[in-house]
Amino acid sequence: MSDTQRVWAFDDSEFVEVKPGFRRRVYTGDELMLTLWRIREGCGPTPYDDHPDHEQYGMVLKGRLDFRIDSDERRVLGPGDVYWAPKGCDHGDSLFIGDPEHGETWILDIFTPPRDEYR
Repeated sequence: MSDTQRVWAFDDSEFVEVKPGFRRRVYTGDELMLTLWRIREGCGPTPYDDHPDHEQYGMVLKGRLDFRIDSDERRVLGPGDVYWAPKGCDHGDSLFIGDPEHGETWILDIFTPPRDEYR
């Protein structure tokens, strides 16, 4: 039997606050990384930048994300909405509108390859 962990339970205590109002939990495989964000309402704006070496998908799970992607146009995404930022695609300038239950926006980001600075 392998020593590699293959299943993780949801555990609020496993989220790490990386800056005020921004908590994340990171799951890293060989070629893929999942980052589950819990971001307090009213946080932002985040930088508007790109990842030259990483492709990114994101899905809003709770709350709303008001941001820009590859454009000056603002987009507002809600639960179930997905965005894709290929390598070199500017995105961000994000504002977060929390859900009524938690007062947070939950976003699942998927990166390939995994981001070393998130490990």
